[in-house]
Amino acid sequence: MRAWRSLIELRIDDASATVAQCEGELARADAPIAPRSREFVEVLRAVLFVLKSHDGSTVRAALAVLESRHRSGGKSPALAAALRIGYWKVRDFDRYYAVPRFKHAVPSHRGTHGLATIIGPTFEAIVEAEQLRLAVAARLASSAHERALIRFGKRSPVTARAAVVLAELLYEEGRCAGLDALVMESLTAVRTSGDDESALRGYRVLARLAARRGDTEFAFLILKEAEFLAAARDWTGMMAESLMLRTELLLKEGRTRDAEICTEHIETLARDLSSDDTLHASLALARAQVLVATGDARRGATILRQLQASSCGKRNNYWALRLSVQLADALLGCGDQAEGRAMLVQALQVGARAGVYQTFVDAGAHVAELLLSLHDATPQDSRLPPELRPYVGSILADRAQQRTLTLPTRASRVTESLSPREHSVLRAMGCGLSNKRIAQELQIAPETVKTHVKGIFIKLAVQTRAHAVSTAGALGLL
Repeated sequence: MRAWRSLIELRIDDASATVAQCEGELARADAPIAPRSREFVEVLRAVLFVLKSHDGSTVRAALAVLESRHRSGGKSPALAAALRIGYWKVRDFDRYYAVPRFKHAVPSHRGTHGLATIIGPTFEAIVEAEQLRLAVAARLASSAHERALIRFGKRSPVTARAAVVLAELLYEEGRCAGLDALVMESLTAVRTSGDDESALRGYRVLARLAARRGDTEFAFLILKEAEFLAAARDWTGMMAESLMLRTELLLKEGRTRDAEICTEHIETLARDLSSDDTLHASLALARAQVLVATGDARRGATILRQLQASSCGKRNNYWALRLSVQLADALLGCGDQAEGRAMLVQALQVGARAGVYQTFVDAGAHVAELLLSLHDATPQDSRLPPELRPYVGSILADRAQQRTLTLPTRASRVTESLSPREHSVLRAMGCGLSNKRIAQELQIAPETVKTHVKGIFIKLAVQTRAHAVSTAGALGLL
């Protein structure tokens, strides 16, 4: 039961240790063990693999155990949720949708209720987002987050998972207010006992939020912290995508050689883990971005086509759409105006129906230029369907909008008084970094960090780091 509680809260390390302890006790037992006990431990191990593994063969083996239990009469909503998660991971959507949906309030299964009502809907939100049903996905994630808060509180990994999934969805819809605080609050639980997917989603959305407001220093800081965590926890997939995101930022700043070095680091990881599809996808995307930025857009476009086809084959329509936008930018960059325009208009049609917004706001310069051209053309000359004009207009308005100060008077005074370095230290504090780690990341002395922290305390009128972070979040400074 202790293992189940850990699984339901997504405390993966605790669950792994407890399941291993159960298996050890079974192996050492002198007296006969009831078959039900062995079966229970086997199911625990299978659910654990379904939740934490990214290896297709491992997940399929775990699914075989869960399917056997399901066929023999295991009709709990928790078992159904675990099956759906496993089928999603191996991209078997026919079986995913075929799993019966039992009522959640089943008295005999109250002990596993959280798996069915919190973890299950959180994964369902991810699936719905992949199928470009963002409104449904956001409702599922919001509901799961509310239930997790009530049952487990803010500091639980399962609450953090729901929060970061919700944050990514809200970011894509362009609703970015307050997302920094929501994600930062969640990362403490993820760092200590959560899983790599939750961590990656959290750091990814924080980096994108920082880049969106032009704070590239903080975006790099966030990604560096993600790489440190990935190295400490041996999360190679997260390491690869963090490096890929850093490559993207470096290219936007024109730091081509640094971006190439990041790509080389991903190549080293890929050589050691040749069977990891996610890692190889990160490598391919990084390579394509470097090629496009260094003038070989045609080769970059070829890689992007392959990635897009792979996403379509896996029925991940959201990532296929994002790749379409990047591919359109590459095609426009290498002079293929007709195909680039056609691909962008088709992507806009899909995005408008699905509620995708930020993908186009964050798009490359060639896409932005074409969007402006399509929007400003006369109705007779425009190749943009008239029903898309308001949608494109809102995207262009967001891209062009200068950052305006809309915070309360106190926030205005604090923002003006905080130095750029104090802003960086404050945000790093919000990520839970110690003074020593902040000094390493910003390449300054620990004593200098202490001085900045004291200055932040004075300007925010607080006495503790926790109070500083919560006050800064309330003022919209994080």
